[in-house]
Amino acid sequence: MSSPGPSLVLLCQLVEDLSESERRTLVFLCGSRESEHSPAHARGVLEGAVRSSERPGQVVKELLVQLRRLDLLRKLCHCGRDEVERQRGAHLLSAYRVLMVDLSQDLTTEDLNQLKFLLGGVLPRDRLDRAKCFLDVITELEKQDEVSSDRLDLIERCLRDVNRQDLAKRVRCLTNRVPEQTQVQRSCRPFSSPRPVQALNCHQQNTRPALFLHNSPGRSRQPTQRETSCSNHLEHYRLDTNNRGVCVIIDCVGQDGELLEQTFQNLHFSVVLHRWLSVGDCQSTLRSLQQSPLLRSASAFVCCVISRGTQFHLLATDARSAGLHLDSLRRMFTPENCPGLAGKPKLFFIQTYSVSPYEPAAGYSEDLETDGFPGQSLVPTDADVFWSHCWTSETQLQSAGHHSQYLRALMGALQAGRARRSHLVDLHLRVNADVCDHNQRNPSEQYHLDLRHTLRKNLYLH
Repeated sequence: MSSPGPSLVLLCQLVEDLSESERRTLVFLCGSRESEHSPAHARGVLEGAVRSSERPGQVVKELLVQLRRLDLLRKLCHCGRDEVERQRGAHLLSAYRVLMVDLSQDLTTEDLNQLKFLLGGVLPRDRLDRAKCFLDVITELEKQDEVSSDRLDLIERCLRDVNRQDLAKRVRCLTNRVPEQTQVQRSCRPFSSPRPVQALNCHQQNTRPALFLHNSPGRSRQPTQRETSCSNHLEHYRLDTNNRGVCVIIDCVGQDGELLEQTFQNLHFSVVLHRWLSVGDCQSTLRSLQQSPLLRSASAFVCCVISRGTQFHLLATDARSAGLHLDSLRRMFTPENCPGLAGKPKLFFIQTYSVSPYEPAAGYSEDLETDGFPGQSLVPTDADVFWSHCWTSETQLQSAGHHSQYLRALMGALQAGRARRSHLVDLHLRVNADVCDHNQRNPSEQYHLDLRHTLRKNLYLH
């Protein structure tokens, strides 16, 4: 072991602060096939996983990030999520186990009951009756050798049978991945690279941004050709040739708004550009757009925002404000709140400049961070959403003639896509590569990119 692991006192305190469901998730992520998740058992499993790893401290930090307990990460490890990502070398958590945790969180009670019914011929009824969550079911299937990291056909088939095609696709994408074994996997079998699903992640953690691309929570490495083609058979969204949709641009820093306007006008979108809005003005502008007849007749909706921000909020031009929550921005255009966009692609391209120091603005509740980190708690849960969020330091705005590298790459990819007829997901692969290259050349000007989507079909913007 290259460095001393976390103390037993710290591990005990960690387990004591977890809820029963969080202990269940912890035990599963650590690779245990036991259904027991009492505090004593969870502590023993965690201690065993930590002691068998060459990077014990990092294991604990990554587990807390996966559990979304950033409060405990700050309290016990004295660091934040961004620091954990910067320190990450080889991924330590099993891609398969992290995916199963994600699926468990995404399945409804009705989905779980249907899955248990389908598995009645595979597992004894008494074991199924005792299963309180999807992880309990997976554990029982592992005991029967019906499911493992390289045997997921049964799970994929059952998910399709209960009409959760979105989740089945994520399992298929993991199955298509080239098997890889990390240093920690060799010394401690339960660990591998986290969050696999249809995801992108630059290889050099200190210089490249984490780009998460999937239909729901997840993260991983650059996809293989098989991964990127796993959705090629999908039908594409049909956009009107002459008026592809509505694009609203809110530029609160005075940079790149006009270039975005020109880019989407060239793509035949009706573009509305707003500059220097306050938080209140942003909210009123977006609310008035919700009921606009333009959206009812549009084939697609694009929202671009350039703003200073905190971890979860857009601050617009307000120096001291609670801000507009990023997840609220998405919810404004769900089918419930904006019926005119039901079944239509809704695209969000957001560039935020993190205030320095990176602390909540006045009126912002620290408790919100326990729900997740940028992107993780902001996953688009509704269908037909494409969510692309890039954040970098506010200090970049001090450079004369500054332009966002992310937005520059995005506009370049969109323009190039007109000639190559590439769908939007493939175009964002180019954006990621461009941003990665920029970060390598400019270590002091790092961009962090988070992409998530629930698109049901391929999307061509040209």
